[in-house]
Amino acid sequence: MSESANTLAGLLLLNDQNMAAIYPSNVLDDAPVLRALFAQKASQGGTLHKYVRRITAATAKFRNIGIGVANTAEAIEEVDCICKILDGSFTRDVALAAGFAKGRSAYIQRETFAALKAAFFALETAIFNANGNVNINKFKGLQEFAEYCDTGDTQVVNAGGAGGKSVWLLRSGEDAVSLIAGNDGRINMEWDDDNPTIIQVAQGAGYFSAYLVTLLGYFGLQVGSAYDAVRIANLDGTSDDLLTDDVLGDALSKFPASRPPTMICMNRTALKELQQSRTATNPTGAPAPFPTEAFGIPIIVTDALATDETTVDATTTTTTTTTTPA
Repeated sequence: MSESANTLAGLLLLNDQNMAAIYPSNVLDDAPVLRALFAQKASQGGTLHKYVRRITAATAKFRNIGIGVANTAEAIEEVDCICKILDGSFTRDVALAAGFAKGRSAYIQRETFAALKAAFFALETAIFNANGNVNINKFKGLQEFAEYCDTGDTQVVNAGGAGGKSVWLLRSGEDAVSLIAGNDGRINMEWDDDNPTIIQVAQGAGYFSAYLVTLLGYFGLQVGSAYDAVRIANLDGTSDDLLTDDVLGDALSKFPASRPPTMICMNRTALKELQQSRTATNPTGAPAPFPTEAFGIPIIVTDALATDETTVDATTTTTTTTTTPA
């Protein structure tokens, strides 16, 4: 299946082979935001990506002849994004592989597919900093940028509840929010079908022999401008603190007219709230369909966004857990 070169699926290499040719459509099933997000290779090669992040726009004014004006320069910061290790390595019991009907190679391929899916779900979760089980200190996600951390920030819409969940509006693009793949998008897989690595794994009172498959990739996140993302926080599910089109409109108003968002990211609970709010205003009384867009912007539903965030305020950032997809 053909994949665009500016998506993660089209960019990734499993060793020297295009990932999309090996796992054509399913490896990002548990990471729908990653599947849609713009992806590019680290600009400096290896694991280092450098970019200029725009904080505020420059100003210009009319003036009379001989009279000066005080224009404000554009505020920017140079950002070094260092890609961090995403480790999907795994071990499997030698006896289990030997008993697989289609043979050891087919078994390892199946397990590699499952490990990659789990790794990309962990990466999507880290982007939103929404899983306490992920070492987010090693990966700079959206909440590492000051504009999205508390309700005093210009890019946060406070839904008014006590924690709960967040919804993110993102502008994806080469100079906007983009996933950065280190080492030219290469996932290193250490597995030799003819001479596999076997290790001893401690379990219970003894040990068993297991095949070791090493899977390593390097990834980072670019946020090209302070205005490329907006967070709706404190959607706690109570009657006054639900996701509605009015709340989404408040978030949309924070984007410059020339740089609108390209996706709205939410979990299934938020999607249900939005659907029910549209049902309540439906003149026919019939249930509204589950929304696929709002104001013409596609909605992406992901399990990487939690429902148990602590309250986001002027002094609190988020610590959450999520449920890994089955």
